[in-house]
Amino acid sequence: MDKFELKLDQAARAAWLSYVGGRTQDEIASQLGVSRPGVQRLLALARQEGLVKVHIDHPLANCMVMSDAILKRFGLEFCDVVPADPEAPESSAHYLAVAGAERLARLIERSEPLTLSLGTGRSVRATVEALSRIERPQHRFVSLVGNVARDGSANRYDGVMVLADKTGGERFLLPAPVVAGSVEEKEAMLGQRLFQAIVEVAKEAEAAYIGVGRIDRQATLFQDHFISEAELDELLSRNAVGELLGWPLDRNGAVIECSITRRVTSLPLEMFRHQTLVALAGGRDKGPAILAALRGGWLKGLITDESAARFILESEGLS
Repeated sequence: MDKFELKLDQAARAAWLSYVGGRTQDEIASQLGVSRPGVQRLLALARQEGLVKVHIDHPLANCMVMSDAILKRFGLEFCDVVPADPEAPESSAHYLAVAGAERLARLIERSEPLTLSLGTGRSVRATVEALSRIERPQHRFVSLVGNVARDGSANRYDGVMVLADKTGGERFLLPAPVVAGSVEEKEAMLGQRLFQAIVEVAKEAEAAYIGVGRIDRQATLFQDHFISEAELDELLSRNAVGELLGWPLDRNGAVIECSITRRVTSLPLEMFRHQTLVALAGGRDKGPAILAALRGGWLKGLITDESAARFILESEGLS
């Protein structure tokens, strides 16, 4: 996707919010992260390119309808829904990464020092890889999830190292497995001065961008050996539908109390109640997990695709 196509996407969003959503230019500026003159230029571009007719003639129009419905239903600060092509699922993943990178870039391009937290997962990693290089050595990036499995293998979807390399910023990795082998092992890790120092950095983060995991036989936690088959069976028996930062959730978004949650080393979700926690996830198979995160009130921002958005709205009786 080139710069003009990205600008056209922004113009479509601005046009929908203005002509269909009835938002003021100040409200549009706040939601899209641009200045008021920037909104005026986007609206002018939408008219110039023939996007504004009786309806908005752009694939994003349907996405914007769903985005607005999810935003209002769950009280989010923003919700970006990207197109999904059932015949080319890889294109949806690409659009998701581009949309995530666009949001991230608005933070990273700032000159004042920034502390930003990252979860893990394919979408988080792809989003970071979609960012352009920019020198921002004053920024700090901290991982919210352990970067090793119990067998010592590295977490291949961690984005902190990539982001730090692209910006020259400082990097802080959580030196632990996602799920410790025992409660005693977890307590020993959490008591280490190094671990506590990283927690303090994470507390200063302005925002956190994380993935959303499904809980089934294809779950990343299971496939990448962060949990065993017996532990996966335990989660399924407790009706877990998804996870955030390794914390399993039921369909209403409540953290499930079980042997696994007593050993999760990730930073507790309650810590992010006063931060901007943004989820990056798409696909209908992730729908139940994303919906659980929304119902639990954990998220302030969501970047997803049409397939997941449609599942969410159908499940909430809003389709």
